[in-house]
Amino acid sequence: MKPARLPPRPFRHGLKIPLSLIALGFTVAAPLPGAVTRVDSLDLRETMQSDWSVSKAGQAGGRIGGPLRVGGKTFDAGFGTVGGSRLELALDGRAERFRALTGADETSGWLTTVRFLLVGDGRVIYRGPWQQRGGPAVTVEVPLAGIRRLVLVADVRGDAHARADWLEPVITHVGDAPVAVAPQAEPDALPPAPPRLSPRINTPARVGVRPGHPFLQRVNVSGARPLRITVEALPAGFTFDPEHQVIRGTAPATAGEFTVKLHAENAHGRAAGELAIVVGDTLALTPPMGWSSWYCMSGKVSDVGVREAAAALLRTGLADHGWTYVNLDDFWMTRPLADTAILQQLREREATGRVAGYYKVPDNDPTLRGEARDAQGRIRPNARFPDMPALTAWLHERGFKAGLYSSPGVLTCGGCTGSLGHEEEDAAQFAAWGFDLLKYDWCSYYLEAPGLERADWVRPYARMGAALRAQSRDLVFSLCQYGLAAVETWGAAAGGQLWRTGSDLNDTWGAISAAGFFGEERDPATGPGSWNDLDMLMVGRIGMNRQLHGVRLTPDERRTHFALWCLRGSSLLLAGDAASLDEASVAFLSNDDAIAVNQDPLARPARRVVLSDSTEAWVRPLTGGALAVGLFNRDEEAATVHVAWSRLTQEGGAWQAHDLWRGGLAADAASTGWQGTVPRHGVVFLRLERPSPP
Repeated sequence: MKPARLPPRPFRHGLKIPLSLIALGFTVAAPLPGAVTRVDSLDLRETMQSDWSVSKAGQAGGRIGGPLRVGGKTFDAGFGTVGGSRLELALDGRAERFRALTGADETSGWLTTVRFLLVGDGRVIYRGPWQQRGGPAVTVEVPLAGIRRLVLVADVRGDAHARADWLEPVITHVGDAPVAVAPQAEPDALPPAPPRLSPRINTPARVGVRPGHPFLQRVNVSGARPLRITVEALPAGFTFDPEHQVIRGTAPATAGEFTVKLHAENAHGRAAGELAIVVGDTLALTPPMGWSSWYCMSGKVSDVGVREAAAALLRTGLADHGWTYVNLDDFWMTRPLADTAILQQLREREATGRVAGYYKVPDNDPTLRGEARDAQGRIRPNARFPDMPALTAWLHERGFKAGLYSSPGVLTCGGCTGSLGHEEEDAAQFAAWGFDLLKYDWCSYYLEAPGLERADWVRPYARMGAALRAQSRDLVFSLCQYGLAAVETWGAAAGGQLWRTGSDLNDTWGAISAAGFFGEERDPATGPGSWNDLDMLMVGRIGMNRQLHGVRLTPDERRTHFALWCLRGSSLLLAGDAASLDEASVAFLSNDDAIAVNQDPLARPARRVVLSDSTEAWVRPLTGGALAVGLFNRDEEAATVHVAWSRLTQEGGAWQAHDLWRGGLAADAASTGWQGTVPRHGVVFLRLERPSPP
């Protein structure tokens, strides 16, 4: 149950300035009529930001907190936010004026660039300058006559940890004080395209496997059931299981490429496609797609929960659209009581900001108790996972690939057993259990790398990468060290196929914007077996320890999130609880045309084209000369966009634009360009092709 709101603390002044106001350091240029309410006296729990960054009056944002400090000056009044935020206030037309100072907070060492906006009844009424950490505070004074809803927005540029401070914020008003309210739900003005009834083959065009290693690939086909799938030209020793739609076999001992013919037929039509089985040293020729337990189960993940998630991917049909990795994140292993001293060291580091993202769970959970390793040094799963080989076999039978998680430190981020000093044993155990992917999260390795030089970052990943490479089955290696030390320049050499580009995501516009619109300098590293991982897709219901809530993204923000991840070639891992996905979320995740942009075998990175201060295009070359184009509006109100194709393609001639959300030809497109309205935080997602000759 949500706690009751804190009561506002209004006060009045006329010709006299209250002593309480003077004590807080306010500078009042002239007396203001009516009542005055401090915004930081309202319920700041409504501030829209990450779950672990609840704003508090008089404190900088983030888990470290601290005083509000901007431009070398400390402020007693106001509140801080982290990673972009929105605070919505109900004014009901009673307010007269908003006044505050704004600035980028100095309590952390992160480079911060922020901008502050005020949105009144859906229209931007104040747009401040971009402010840098260390710069002076900026004065804001805006009339509010007639405005019923006011939103305080802190926009960030490329840093999910950016700290933005509203200093000495007050609203003058007549009558009742403003009230902080939950954001109003935005209806989806763009319903999903109707489901396709005829067959469509969604299996990746190219799949890599190392010589002599086991091969497994589900043939993903969408369309109305019943549906008949056949496979031709399988390599010697390979088989196809039509019931579960799975190709299995052992790769030849020498490198080579085999083209398998795929056919699907139902009452509405036929489809044909090809699967190239590439025997060589490169894995993950397209970005991994599937589901992960972290954002919906975290400390409550279990064998039963994982099977329920996989069953939901089958039941909803998402597996037929390519969502076929099922990944266990943290908390599958034991949490040894003997390591409480190390936990304390990490918490002390966290308090100073050195350890970001450290996650705490109660130490009294009996299902996590147990010895870390057996007598042979092999890592032990906790009681929730009684039989790891049986779990992976169950997943493999249904065509899923199984992923799991560890840390190069002595403990994981959740305080469970890590792989430090046991890399070879753990890699062998993961392979023996039958896993197909390892996410390796930095976590407590901070204790082993006090200098944090480049070599410190590379060392643990190169060691585990070599250990995985020595196994007799393939494990895709996912590096999770938050994008530091230019990981894209060495991740592949350390044995990785994908690597995180930032910290953990959350379901807010600030986090999605910071992760998706910035960091394009990393994108030249994109290619087969080499992927930037922007973190998971915030779709459905998420919440730590299965305390689930619907994601706090508007429909347009959700589309922007998905389109950016597709255009930039990120892995696509569903963060939401698969078992509780509603029909709208399933339809959204079943968009084969959007997914095809992400899975395009050409594997070329997208290029950003800035159109204005708040609008931009991302353009990705696709197989066969086509282009994927996203026209994005990052602003707080709708924007009119007019762009010529020649500006995006650097080529002349006519193009035909297909709408990847609605299906069919794009309504606002011409052969030479596009002109129309892009909604707030929205995207127009297109596929450009040369028109067929008459």
